[in-house]
Amino acid sequence: MDPVERVVHWVLLVGLLVSVAFMLAGIALGLVRHARLPGGVLSPGRLWQGLVQGEAAAYLTAGLLALVATPFVRVAGSLCAFARERDLRYVLVTAVVLAAMCLSVLLGRA
Repeated sequence: MDPVERVVHWVLLVGLLVSVAFMLAGIALGLVRHARLPGGVLSPGRLWQGLVQGEAAAYLTAGLLALVATPFVRVAGSLCAFARERDLRYVLVTAVVLAAMCLSVLLGRA
């Protein structure tokens, strides 16, 4: 496995595991506290407070955020790996992809 594939592999694996861990913790907290499933995600300010207080909705939201962030970290990791290998063509292509992903988040409203 070359260095870029190794970076991609580990980023995707860790992102998945972190996401699943947060979601399982949220489900467990919800079951223990007999809480209803949340109807939506929490705001960033409310998220940190909810994590500290052990709210199921906060842990589920953190799991979803980790899952959504994983592709961004993967592309950023690929960009760093290509830059370390001094592969300018792939650095440029990956930088354009990362910029497009970030722009889509900034301009999109769900």
